[in-house]
Amino acid sequence: MSRRLLVPLLLALLARPVAAQAPAGLADPDPGARERAAASLAAGGAAAVEPLVAALADADPFVAGAAADALARIGAASVPALVRALGDAREEVCVGAAVALGKLGPRATEAVPALAQALSNPKAVVRWTAASALGAAGRGASPALPALRDALWDRDEDVRRGATLALERIDPAAWLRAPSWEATVAVVERLVPILMREHHVPAVSVALVKDRTVAFSKAWGVADAKTGAPATTTTLFEVASMTKPAFAYVALKLVEDGKLDLDRPLAEVVDLPAVPGQPELTRITPRMVLSHTSGLPNWRPGGGERDGPLPVLFPPGSRFGYSGEAFFLLQRAFEKVTGAPLEAYAKDALFAPLGMERASFAWAPELDAALATGHDEDGKPKARARYRHANAAYTLVTTAPDYARVLTALLDPEAFGPKALSRAGVDAMLRRAVRADARDPIERPGRARGGAVFWGLGWGINETPGGDVIYHSGANQTGFRCYGQLSPSRGTGIVVLTNGLGGGALWTRLVAAIGDL
Repeated sequence: MSRRLLVPLLLALLARPVAAQAPAGLADPDPGARERAAASLAAGGAAAVEPLVAALADADPFVAGAAADALARIGAASVPALVRALGDAREEVCVGAAVALGKLGPRATEAVPALAQALSNPKAVVRWTAASALGAAGRGASPALPALRDALWDRDEDVRRGATLALERIDPAAWLRAPSWEATVAVVERLVPILMREHHVPAVSVALVKDRTVAFSKAWGVADAKTGAPATTTTLFEVASMTKPAFAYVALKLVEDGKLDLDRPLAEVVDLPAVPGQPELTRITPRMVLSHTSGLPNWRPGGGERDGPLPVLFPPGSRFGYSGEAFFLLQRAFEKVTGAPLEAYAKDALFAPLGMERASFAWAPELDAALATGHDEDGKPKARARYRHANAAYTLVTTAPDYARVLTALLDPEAFGPKALSRAGVDAMLRRAVRADARDPIERPGRARGGAVFWGLGWGINETPGGDVIYHSGANQTGFRCYGQLSPSRGTGIVVLTNGLGGGALWTRLVAAIGDL
């Protein structure tokens, strides 16, 4: 039976009461009769346990669900048989046993070791129901905490969510405490090679921030699967949309230099393509662009037509709507004000002050030797993109350690001298500007899904129990997936750069495993 059918039917059944009736026999050809028989056997106590465990394998999920419900109502006497059932080769038996144990809650602590073992079952639905049962056991399931922590990087999203919820129920305060630095590094070292194999990602580069400094960096795999060239911490990756926060940093530095006004309409600085009947275009400001409230589409219809119509989808400033096109528009105004290409200004306002020795908004021939090649879902090389002209929305190439220096500059701006963005500028960047209900929160321990998402100036802001987490991801069709986040309250952060389309799943699982650092 498929997981898609099994689980909803079980849950639906277990949520409804089944009236006890005289058993018509668990072998009756009528599923309804078998369901009633299973329900009535709860009154038989321990003597009914074995027939009910056998009924967990019934082809009708309602019968199996009634059997699981009856076993739970029998109570502790059913636990030894349910523990044995967890080791059954049949998926439906394992699921039924885990569901029954979950309904027993703290009365099933004897089953905790077996449930922890079930977290390694090859079937995702078994791992999920086992995690749920451990959560229902509460604090008595504390011996299973190591196995549940391992489940935080399970391949299946439902299992990861089940594990996080279980951990919350077993130790509610655990995820308000940061894991040890040693534990974080150990998870990264252990998990990255596993995830690379599972998601066919040729190379991963990770940098970790601790105490507001880049305290760890390492690369795994090959920069190009065709050549076998190894990836190192100096390998350049396309960071895709993670270009936007870097550009926002430079734009806010321009504001501090008195050359750009966050609230002056861009139409007063640069000519905008007119759209009949849409005067709203003339009201868009740099602040709206950086907070993704411009009303512009992510990219204009037709793509690449930089002088074509630019429709406004909603009144500027009224709500969140992610737009790469708006960043390119702000770049035009930026370059008109500075009289120089973005790349030139960035060298003085971003790269040099932060010590980013290997970073560029635009391709240059000397970068080729260090540039990783993107790969498809199967780990096969894709054609390289050489962005000869900078685009503030997606063309930045850099290393994981260098991008991590951007995080440290946000955590400790005074350490980078007067040419870096000031504390006031950083505070403006990381201040909640708009609620971004259209964006999913980042999956992390203790908050499987949840926590409101906001946007500042260039960065996403995810509300978590331990304080706001600042983040941004990146995805280019050229075969790169990447992610960066920092916790201002903890002075920690992570950058994950990958050169494979499977890298999105990789960084999601890695971040879910280590949480908020």
